Amino acid sequence: MESMVFKDYMIKDDRQFSRFLMEKVNLLDTSQVNSNSILSSLNELYRNDYEKQKYFLQDYYCTYLDSMKPNILMEYYLMQGDIEELETLMQMERERGSKDMQTWITIYQILLKNQKGELSGTDLIDEIFKVKNTNSESLIFSLIVHLYGIQETGLFEPFHKVLKVVAPMVELMENEYLREAYRIRLMEMEAMTYLYMNEIEQCRAKCLEVIKRNELQFYFPIVYANFFHILGQSYMFENFEVAKYWVEQARDALLRLSGNRAADRTQYTVNTIDFLHSFWGIDIHTEPADEAEKAHRLIVLGRVNEAVDILDSLKRTRGYLTSYQLFYYGLATNDDSILSVARDVFTSNSNYFYLQLLDTENLHKYKNQIRRMNQ
Repeated sequence: MESMVFKDYMIKDDRQFSRFLMEKVNLLDTSQVNSNSILSSLNELYRNDYEKQKYFLQDYYCTYLDSMKPNILMEYYLMQGDIEELETLMQMERERGSKDMQTWITIYQILLKNQKGELSGTDLIDEIFKVKNTNSESLIFSLIVHLYGIQETGLFEPFHKVLKVVAPMVELMENEYLREAYRIRLMEMEAMTYLYMNEIEQCRAKCLEVIKRNELQFYFPIVYANFFHILGQSYMFENFEVAKYWVEQARDALLRLSGNRAADRTQYTVNTIDFLHSFWGIDIHTEPADEAEKAHRLIVLGRVNEAVDILDSLKRTRGYLTSYQLFYYGLATNDDSILSVARDVFTSNSNYFYLQLLDTENLHKYKNQIRRMNQ
């Protein structure tokens, strides 16, 4: 990826920016002061102050409605993890009644449902196919959301075929911010698919390609942090210290964000760290917050009956157990038939990386740990 360099007019200091916005003074021809200039200037001036960035963006947007496309601002808010501000903007645009913006609102509604776990896989694909795109930008973004659905089904061969079509389309986009945003979305999905496919070297290379571009963490902090997380997971079965280092980098990056913008993602990294400790049997005398990981921890402590109670409760509440939870249940009950079901679910999801949990060596490791704790 090339470095992000916004070539338009750059506002150079706080006073100049404030005067431009508050007094509505045009520094140059307004056509030269576009969204790329504004986003880049704000990032330089208030790099560690998202609230101030947001304040100026809101003021600028309300003052110069025609200078920044709402869909760019929608992407900015979502990339910053600011769901509340995104939903407020979507409501404003819904009330304005622009047909073009209704398309974008629909796409972001679908994406938000996906992020909240309300819509995924084939259901996500079905919903995004219903969207009537009004321009090339919305078409490209719809295809990216479509890719999320394909990825979640575990159909990685079709995923890479569609990716090869979408990636060149992204590279031809005129707006530099959207081009970078969509590019990093694609790379995040690609890194994750390589992890699940157990193509570890390709996964790590993709993660490091993004991580070395430090400036991206300020424009796309939520997604950027996930590359640390994915990279850490790639060492899960090889090296405890290396895996923990990278996952903690992800957690710490998310914790540095103001407000509650990354709570779910942060908890996800904490769950991974808890999983890591349980798998390696290191520092296991703390209690994870996540119920499934609490059961995992109880198993390696030899308290299998308590683990079964938790997993039974999860099944009653949700109606099913995930592949990981089935694995835990099989361990806790020492039931090879349940472990076989877990193996089938991991395989059907094309999650070949975590399928390694069911390797003979790892199963013996767990069973020996349980036996040792019960002596």
